[in-house]
Order: sequence, then C-alpha cells, then structure tokens
Amino acid sequence: MAGEVTAEYVRARWAYSELLSCGHGHLYQGRGVPELKEKARGGVRFDELDQAERRLLADQLRLVRGIWLPALDGVASFKRVSWTRDELAAVCVFPYFAKELGDPWAPVTFKQWIEAEPNSPVDKYHARYAAVGAGASFTQEDPATVGRLLGHPRLIDGYHRAVRFWRANDPAAVFAVYLPCDV
Repeated sequence: MAGEVTAEYVRARWAYSELLSCGHGHLYQGRGVPELKEKARGGVRFDELDQAERRLLADQLRLVRGIWLPALDGVASFKRVSWTRDELAAVCVFPYFAKELGDPWAPVTFKQWIEAEPNSPVDKYHARYAAVGAGASFTQEDPATVGRLLGHPRLIDGYHRAVRFWRANDPAAVFAVYLPCDV
C-alpha cells in the first residue's frame, strides 16, 4: 500500500513530538537525547533526522511510554489518514483516560470521554484542557497514533492535538492519524 510507514517510524515520530513537552520531555534522557532536543528546539523536522536518531527515539519511547506500547503489538505498518470529527468521535480512548469515567477497561469513545466530566479532579495540564486559551482554528504538525487494545482501535498518542481539533469544531478541518494498516 502506498503511503505506509513502519511501526518504528511511528514510535520514533511519537517520541520526537514529546521531547519538548512539559509533561514528558524530561523523561527522555541518555546519550544523544540532548542533541535531539536541541534539534527539536531549532525547528528541525522529524523527516530530516537520520536513521540512527530515529532508532534512538524509538528506543527512548519504549522507556518512557512502555505501558502504552502493547497497543502496537503485532502492528507492522501504518497508513497516514485524515479523519473527520465523526471518525475521531468513534475511536476508543486508552484505559488511562477511560478510568476518568469509571471502568478503565470499558470501550469508551473519544466523544463520550471528552463530553463527560471526569469522576475525580484532573490537573490543569491534563489533555482534556488542551484547547483552553487556544485559537479557534486548528493546525497540526504531528499525526496522532491509533493502536489496538482489547479488541478496539484506540487513540494512544495525540490527545492534546485531538482535544484542540475537537474544540475547534471546524467542519472543514481534518485530523491526521497514523492508523494500523489492518484496521
């Protein structure tokens, strides 16, 4: 299929998108990581990184986000697709977010999750508040990532971007997603 990328490419791109985040960037450490953070600060695009840098990023993701990676088990390649708001609405959220509404293992859709109040307080940096103070238009550089867990496609990366897309409520906007080729 044209436009396919490997699972390692998606993992590396995910890690690169988080290097400078206040929530997770500090967790990426080790030889070569400070240089990658400097490249990210300087605006170097992911596709300009060499293979060794991408391999390092994919390895770092295993250390930082290992608990989320089972959703990528068995996925060899991804296709980049453009989702509408309705398509985002229908995908399930990861158990980490589903637990805010009760049972973490329940198949909670993005729409159910984002439109409900959490059953306990979450901090002001939580993904559900990503659109606070954002402009009315939506732009996205890094695609989100969808995997599979417990028999359902689940959004595993890109929650802040997804919330900004959702809240913009622009009928012409699309949401870029890496989707496993077999979903």
